[in-house]
Amino acid sequence: MTMAFPALARIRQAYPDAHITCGLRPYLRTLLSNTPYVDDYLEMPRARGLGAWSIFWRQVRAVRRGSFDLAIVMPNSLATGWIVRLAGVPVRLGYKQGRPLTMTDGLVAQRNRGVFARRRGPRRVPKPMPEYYGDLLDVLDLPSAPPPPHLHTSEEERTWIDEWLTRQSIDPGRELVLCNPGSSFGPSKLWVAEHWAELARHYKQSGVEPIFLAGPNEVEMVDEIAAMAGAVTVTKPVIPLNMLKALIERARLVISTDTGPRHLAVGMRVPTVCLMGPNDRRYTDYALERQVVIQKDLPCVPCQRKVCPLGHQKCMRDITVAEVIEAGSTLT
Repeated sequence: MTMAFPALARIRQAYPDAHITCGLRPYLRTLLSNTPYVDDYLEMPRARGLGAWSIFWRQVRAVRRGSFDLAIVMPNSLATGWIVRLAGVPVRLGYKQGRPLTMTDGLVAQRNRGVFARRRGPRRVPKPMPEYYGDLLDVLDLPSAPPPPHLHTSEEERTWIDEWLTRQSIDPGRELVLCNPGSSFGPSKLWVAEHWAELARHYKQSGVEPIFLAGPNEVEMVDEIAAMAGAVTVTKPVIPLNMLKALIERARLVISTDTGPRHLAVGMRVPTVCLMGPNDRRYTDYALERQVVIQKDLPCVPCQRKVCPLGHQKCMRDITVAEVIEAGSTLT
């Protein structure tokens, strides 16, 4: 979602008087709190299990009730294509590969390998996702992108973070480094726990307060790392996305695996160091003026696998604490 933000800003610039509705997963709704680019939301939960068809048709009906003139479909999934087609939206813009008959306008991404070819490298030619979405908007001849947009926070959210920091015995004016060790993608993206602890101790000794971020399924792992470092976490409870934005906005630096908080930090224009393991960085090489991506040049990279197929996870284990500290120093 955060990598689609420049596209949302560009759509609003092109259609300043339009009523713009964003369809998104329910848990992402607070991510767009306070944004001027969207007027309304349609919650589109993932359709899984026995109730999948019921959820799918509920979404079709919800889109139909909106009487939309134009649907810009950024995900490449078959389901999102058929939802807008069956809802009767007259103009449907999206990437066409893998979902024939669903889009009235759009592009076909350049293929990197055949559908049935041996899995070696990505299926389409990689391109940073903001550019990928931007190419789609070019089909509509929308004006060129506005100045780089950013995620927005409210005074209420900023006050909430002040109070949260005070409860953690942290002066709200203190410099913060946010560390994000988790990754919902899989264990192949995880850095060594002891390295995270050593990194946090370094910043603490330098007079900067390290705070560990965590998603709901990462609490136990992050608590163990933070305990080794004697650092604060956001795990009791895990703070919601809108408050996480306000916390990231305060940070001097964010150090993260290749996952959501990395893109939140970039969207907040906060200097960011990304520890990139098995994934193809060409999908996310954007805003490099304010982030450093560390990735090891290994024959097996990128494998795009959730679990290291070779068992050594060298792409993450070979990243040293010293190079992360050095990368951070170039940004702050």
